[in-house]
Amino acid sequence: MRMVGASSAKRAMSMRPGSSMASPASMERPICRRGAMLPGSWRAPAITCARWRGGGADLEAILAALVSRLAEEQRQALAGKELPADYDPPAACLVLVKRFGTMWKAARLGDSCLLARSADGDHRILTYSPNNEFDNWLAGEAGKRRLAGMTDMKQLLAEFRPQHLASRRRRNSGGGHSVLEAHPRALAFAEYVELGNPEAVLLCTDGYYRAVDHYHLEDDRSLLRRTDVERVLQSIREVEAADPSCERFPR
Repeated sequence: MRMVGASSAKRAMSMRPGSSMASPASMERPICRRGAMLPGSWRAPAITCARWRGGGADLEAILAALVSRLAEEQRQALAGKELPADYDPPAACLVLVKRFGTMWKAARLGDSCLLARSADGDHRILTYSPNNEFDNWLAGEAGKRRLAGMTDMKQLLAEFRPQHLASRRRRNSGGGHSVLEAHPRALAFAEYVELGNPEAVLLCTDGYYRAVDHYHLEDDRSLLRRTDVERVLQSIREVEAADPSCERFPR
């Protein structure tokens, strides 16, 4: 089976065929002040742990072990620190797949995407997240402000910061979006999907998937056929560089 994964909008990786497990992850940018934030290396143990083949362990057990490890590392990192009232702990989007015999199974937390194609041409597309609705609303509201003459990006960010924080506080709760975080509640919101025995799988972040749903450079089928991940990323960067004020493509 061919597997290609884009781990972020800026970095890509290829995963060799025959691998029993693979996982790209992306970090949600923590929003907090006074330096009470875990270092960016927080996600490194997550990716390392997620790539653990785990023998015959199922994805539920692997995710549980991952969350437990993250919770302990977060406890150690924050020990003795005074946190602000609006402290927003770090989180990450995660999608992983593992082979069980000849069959594959996927697990997903957050808005990372999975595209799979079977030998008979059927496609499984997992791209929707409740967080997409907030992102679309935010882009629309920002577009209205620009039309009204508000072009200062810092001013726009300041205006929508309360809504952004409120959306993040609803993660892994009813009406919110799922995401990987250092808390057991994340496990209840993981999405598990039986993939059968696909001939090709693409794992990517929502930033990489912008080539389809935002910039219309590709469709699902053509993106899954692409093997030149860096070229797709370059095309995305070119579109964004040509639209620095986000007027043509609100984002």
